[in-house]
Amino acid sequence: MAIPESFERDRAELAEGIRQLRAVSGMSGVAVAGRLGWSQAKVSKIETGKVVPSSEDVGALLDLYQPPTEVRERLEERAETLNDRYATLRMLRKRGLHRVQEDIGRNAQSTSVIRSFQPSLVPGLLQTPEYARAVFGQPLTMETTDVARAVRARLDRQTLLFDPERQFHFVITEAALRWRMGDSATMRAQLDRLANLSTLENVRLGVLPWNVFVPQVPKNGFTVLDEREVSVESFTTHRSISEPRDIRFHLEVFQLFADAAIYDDEARAFLAELTREHA
Repeated sequence: MAIPESFERDRAELAEGIRQLRAVSGMSGVAVAGRLGWSQAKVSKIETGKVVPSSEDVGALLDLYQPPTEVRERLEERAETLNDRYATLRMLRKRGLHRVQEDIGRNAQSTSVIRSFQPSLVPGLLQTPEYARAVFGQPLTMETTDVARAVRARLDRQTLLFDPERQFHFVITEAALRWRMGDSATMRAQLDRLANLSTLENVRLGVLPWNVFVPQVPKNGFTVLDEREVSVESFTTHRSISEPRDIRFHLEVFQLFADAAIYDDEARAFLAELTREHA
């Protein structure tokens, strides 16, 4: 599995920063290991970036080296990012995708406005059971995954759609709607569900056709929870972004796509045309 460049960069920066602090201290790797009660191999793996140290391990090293406050804060932040904001696919599988869905659901419970842009897949909150089963049943996803529990957890989240106190705004590209998940019956049911949900007063569903110009390339999907967090998923990671500047950027990007999308009767007519293609 490929590791995202940002993960590799953060890991390398943390490893190099820790290595430099040891060099400045004048201590050998063996001496550091002895002071902390670790093996010398552990110190070496941390300094070469072969392992991601826990925040506690980084704290122990920083207590030993006593770097300037600015350096300490930077390395602590890097360690927190690596340990808390990234979850490798292996970690997600170990926990179980159904638990990941449950976590997402709990996070959404405290959210009033959800904005979701998806360029390659129907958003989880809008998926039919059959479509969700096709998503979780993909070969690289279903390995060690309880598909039935993951589907059930995803469907449980969808009750949020019928809470009039919450607002939802989805923008889905034509590519996501044409990407075939399951058989024709599955696709027809999914497109029909999108059309029906688009009539809910608290749901705004936009479709972004291929022939509409947008000034920004839709590189990846993301979901903005109120204005406090952005959730981004890739093949191997699930990242939660809470930096205000990054949240503002994603909100601006979302608005670009939203402004170019079609809605209401025009969107439902578009969905009906796609549905006929699966007849």
